[in-house]
Amino acid sequence: MEKFQNGDKLRISKFLASKNIGSRKDIEKFIAEKRISLNGITVTTPITFIEEGDQIYLDNKLINIKPKFEILKYYKPIGFITSHKKQDKRPIIFENLSDKYKNYKTAGRLDYNSEGLLILSSDGEITRELELPKNKFERKYEVIITGNFKRDNLQSISSGIKIKNILYKPFKYSIKSNKKNSVILELILIEGKNREIRKLMEYIKLKVKKLKRTEYGPFKLNDLKPGEIHSATKSEITNYLYNKRI
Repeated sequence: MEKFQNGDKLRISKFLASKNIGSRKDIEKFIAEKRISLNGITVTTPITFIEEGDQIYLDNKLINIKPKFEILKYYKPIGFITSHKKQDKRPIIFENLSDKYKNYKTAGRLDYNSEGLLILSSDGEITRELELPKNKFERKYEVIITGNFKRDNLQSISSGIKIKNILYKPFKYSIKSNKKNSVILELILIEGKNREIRKLMEYIKLKVKKLKRTEYGPFKLNDLKPGEIHSATKSEITNYLYNKRI
């Protein structure tokens, strides 16, 4: 599907062919027959360029310029990897989903031993926007840790730290429960480096017992159960479209 990128223009014949209106030869024929108009003016050449916001009509019927997209929320269970391809014979999330989602892109991976919210979309630009750190979409996690927990140690790394030449950005945290055998934390990150939370906790001599993502930007896990997949709510999608930065 041809899509507009940062104000780019597209040739009308190429765009309409990508919308399955017909082949390029068909489009050229429609133009020759004066059946296509652009913003109220009859199109006379197939090399006419269009841009986002234009109105195209075929036989006086409006053609939707913006492609349809779908955003889904999936509760990834423990024991699956976030990938389209198998690795080390471990099951992948798409084995657990309908075939109609097999080409969907994911935003924010969760490792084999982690669970919680994954965003899937039919539009790869959406998942890319969600993942880019510069867009500052927050990821919220519930983390259960074991070991000799000291708040000062957590505070010291929350302002950002470099571990083995990898820079981890500042994060926010709150302590939900502090018991002798385990501590429950809520962590909020704005990026998702590989196994980031596990590496941060390991750095301060703590072990992650459970890691669950509960929110990603405006999207919330809410009452989803492991393995369930639901469409994002209208308000979540509206908030995403309002807050996206590219």
